[in-house]
Amino acid sequence: MININCILRNSDEEKDYRVLWIAENQNLVYLFAMTCEKMPFAISLSQLTQQMLDGVFMLQTDDPYIQAIPEDQISESHIAIRNTIWKDIAPLVLNEPAIYNSTMRSQMIAGLVEKGLVHKTVCRYLKRYWQRAKSKNAFLPDYRNSGGRGKEKTQTTKRMGKPTQYGAGSEKIIDEPTKQIFEQAVKKYYHTRKEHSFKAVYELMVKDFYTKPVQQADGSTRFELLPPGEVPTFWQFYYWYSKRYGDKERIVSRKGQSRYDLNYRPVLGKSDSGITGPGAQYQIDATVGDIYLVSQFNRANIIGRPVIYFIIDTFSRMVAGMYVGLEGPSWTGAMMALANAATDKVAFCQSYGVDISESQWPCRHIPDSILADRGEMESKSVETLINALNIRVDNAPAYRADMKGIVEQFFRTINTKTTVFLPGHVKPDMMQRGGKDYRLDAKLDIRQFTKIMIQCALNHNNEHYLEGYERTEAMIADNVEPIPIKLWEWGIAHCSGLLRSVPEDAIKLCLLPADTALVTAKGIRFKGLHYLSKRAIAEQWFERARAKGSYRVDISYDPRDMGYIYVRNTDGALCEPCFLADWEAKWSGKSYDEVSQQQASERVLRQSHANRELQGRVDLSAEIDKIVAEAEQMSKQSVIPASKKARAANIRDNRAGEKQQLRQEEAFRLAEESMPAEAPPAEPEEEFISPTMALIKQMLEERLNGG
Repeated sequence: MININCILRNSDEEKDYRVLWIAENQNLVYLFAMTCEKMPFAISLSQLTQQMLDGVFMLQTDDPYIQAIPEDQISESHIAIRNTIWKDIAPLVLNEPAIYNSTMRSQMIAGLVEKGLVHKTVCRYLKRYWQRAKSKNAFLPDYRNSGGRGKEKTQTTKRMGKPTQYGAGSEKIIDEPTKQIFEQAVKKYYHTRKEHSFKAVYELMVKDFYTKPVQQADGSTRFELLPPGEVPTFWQFYYWYSKRYGDKERIVSRKGQSRYDLNYRPVLGKSDSGITGPGAQYQIDATVGDIYLVSQFNRANIIGRPVIYFIIDTFSRMVAGMYVGLEGPSWTGAMMALANAATDKVAFCQSYGVDISESQWPCRHIPDSILADRGEMESKSVETLINALNIRVDNAPAYRADMKGIVEQFFRTINTKTTVFLPGHVKPDMMQRGGKDYRLDAKLDIRQFTKIMIQCALNHNNEHYLEGYERTEAMIADNVEPIPIKLWEWGIAHCSGLLRSVPEDAIKLCLLPADTALVTAKGIRFKGLHYLSKRAIAEQWFERARAKGSYRVDISYDPRDMGYIYVRNTDGALCEPCFLADWEAKWSGKSYDEVSQQQASERVLRQSHANRELQGRVDLSAEIDKIVAEAEQMSKQSVIPASKKARAANIRDNRAGEKQQLRQEEAFRLAEESMPAEAPPAEPEEEFISPTMALIKQMLEERLNGG
């Protein structure tokens, strides 16, 4: 259980002892107290063994006294000192076990004293040798302990440090009151988010504490410095601060804990630590692409920069899903990327004109967990994803993008190796004076840029060599190359049972935002729009709403296209698609933002017209009152029968007369309307008489004359 040079801790005395010699045939052990109070003493081996079994002595695994210093790192002067002492002490310490006997040890020491050594010095050398593991290096000088390293030095009447080389320096002693002033200045000016330089903090401290007001001749006050001997120097202030505060405390106080964790903390772990296989964790993140795009409908229109989402498998570094669009960063963009991660990549790539095989991009699963930012993944919409699909969502702390280093590095690779070579790429000097406006170089539309991103993902998955990937022993044994597709396939075959497949409709239903809609007699009303469905018509939802009152139903909707909503069934497994009513067809294909914006514009227009409408009603009421007053005045001037019966008896005759009068006034007289008001007298025209009429006229005249 014990060996020579091992250290034993006595739990009763709380002291350490070193085993110097073991004589099993004599049942004897020599121990030495590490405190160097006494010389070695003997104890029976059986007694020591029993005490170890009883827990009195415990074997220590660490030995703080061993000096394992490489020989080439020891100075020649220290080697000379060591060798000189060893030359004198070696005959004694190598004479074991005689040196442990007190009588024989005294005789050996006396022999060295006769040679000129001091008895006390020899005893000190012996104890030092035994304490430091019986090593020759025990006699190296302990200059590293000189000067009271780490201990606070107290100044009394003289300033410490070397004298000033140029000019008369300050003789200020840094006492406790001065240190308190330093502390106040640091907390007031340096440990703040204003990030003053240390030189500026020193000057501000001098202004506050080491000046005196002097009244000037013009009545103003001037603050003059105290004599040089009373003002601490900048280097005294800096030395005190470097001893008082460490780097971490300085950075945290000036930049905050979040920035320290992101940019200054020690990097002692890896983001894929504890990941067991493909699908154990997906990392998702979004960025605004450093490129300007044009409209695919009118290429003369610049539509701005796209939003790019990527989902990376932490274990294999495979790009499991992606989305390029104009949504976000928001839940809508994340929803599209998550849906893409669980869909067939062959069909997805074909929709953009890229033909691939299943083996080139086999990712069509949902993961066990997702690591995201504290943004879209903290919305209420993600609760359905968690509860329905049993996906754990972990959010990185704020300002800790380093915790998603894998996907962040992929974005950096995309920007430096791909986007930078595309037309319309954002250059750093674009906003500088005289800089070129690179937005005008935009040539790609969103579909073309998406196709480029697909090619980048395929290249990364199938060709990219992960230089910093730490392969496990099993991977090395199987000679697995650190390429994402190779790692994915190996993980699927050997260590993953976390990937799950879900029908595309089911995952889309879980990802779409959920809400409630109102069933009314005019349709299913949601966000001010009315929808119909075959099921609702067949089951007479709208008749029921008109007869018994409106009621609510659970729905899902796609905010990118308000042309459809989906009524959820009670079992939650299926949904009923609903389409816009005919009179709402103008909103088909419009996004929720477009609908909301137009509805808001109409409300603003209606509100702006409300005052005009109110003024018009006031004017109308005034005109009506005027006409009524005129009628009442005319009634007072008319002769009205005194009898109510007489007045009401001839209503029918009065109505007939009034009707006849109105007919005459309202009759159309086209000839009168077409003739001028004062027509000139018409000149007589020669009458034209046909031969037949002339014969008839002659016969009539003859009959009249004859008759």
